[in-house]
Amino acid sequence: MFLEVTKRRNPALIKAGAFLHREGIVPPNTYVIDMDEVGENVRALSTRAQEYNLELFFMTKQLGRLPYLARWIVENGIDKAVAVEWAEAKILHEAGVKIGHIGHLVQPGKYQWRETLQMCPSLVTAFSLERARQISAVAEQLGMIQPILLRVVDVGDDLYPGQEGGFYLEELEAMLPQLTSLPGIRVDGVTTFPSMQMNEAETGMEFTPNVRTLWLAKKKMEAHGIEVRHVNAPSATSCHTIPMLKEAGVTQGEPGHAITGTTPLHAVQDLKERPAMIYVTEISHEDPEYHYVIGGGFYARGNPSGAYVGNDPQTITEQQLTAKTLSPGYIDYYGTLHKDKDVDINVGDTAIYAFRTQIFVTRAHVALVRGIQDGRPELVHFQRRG
Repeated sequence: MFLEVTKRRNPALIKAGAFLHREGIVPPNTYVIDMDEVGENVRALSTRAQEYNLELFFMTKQLGRLPYLARWIVENGIDKAVAVEWAEAKILHEAGVKIGHIGHLVQPGKYQWRETLQMCPSLVTAFSLERARQISAVAEQLGMIQPILLRVVDVGDDLYPGQEGGFYLEELEAMLPQLTSLPGIRVDGVTTFPSMQMNEAETGMEFTPNVRTLWLAKKKMEAHGIEVRHVNAPSATSCHTIPMLKEAGVTQGEPGHAITGTTPLHAVQDLKERPAMIYVTEISHEDPEYHYVIGGGFYARGNPSGAYVGNDPQTITEQQLTAKTLSPGYIDYYGTLHKDKDVDINVGDTAIYAFRTQIFVTRAHVALVRGIQDGRPELVHFQRRG
């Protein structure tokens, strides 16, 4: 998905990945992240958000939840993280990273609220009255009032499989008196996901029906006397979409893939953020029809189109093989590349992929590298996973 655009916009990253593998510095099944480009992308996002008075929380799940990388993002201008789940929040909090938002996709468990609130998150999302009561009870015990967001859904909203849940819009008004009576919380706003998606022509981003749900919920809450301080609308937040979010009345975005230049729109347009991540592995074996690469980092929704394959970092982009589509029953032991009689490939050769991923659901290693753009790649941090 991002192979050609990475070759064009950050060829040094591909060469560096091949070099690090050929020298044995990184093993196969490793995501290589260009730290300097990440820094540039974060600074661009931060600057654009300040121009439009939009608050940003950065997402790390796509990047493997690395504290080292999270602190680098903070240094470059976005000071709080959004945690997709409790475990991510704990990892980041223990590393000294401030939590801006938790609970949006995965609700903490009943007995995790105490530790969650002790992390002092700026905002916690509740999916239900029961969860709001749990948060309030723990907040009271801790002598605090926790600001919360309500995740609101309506018929016709776009929800990804496995990500359902929230307050139904038609039931919201009846629940607001109970929510506002809870002494340990303050209802501060609304949230949804996803708020944006590629249009059918794949030429730009458009709002999902979920954003209309946000505004209907906001009107109901304001009619009940609630000051809606935050309208949180993540998905594909980038320098390109920040003005769109602001125009729609959104107050918060949550960049994740934009940090590595890998939102869907980055695949078809040259946006401000440049590609900063590749997947490096090697040819394991072959049969008459396919070459097989060592796996562990493939992602079902990543749709890898193919890979550059070879043993010379300087010429590796001259040899490209097409990837076989992953089947529903696929287990990530190996990736599969179609053979090409015109391409000379040997066992042990480097394979470079670039696709949309979620590192936290893989067992891939992560290599953070500086100096790529200067032609002097240096491994500064390595996370071994498995």
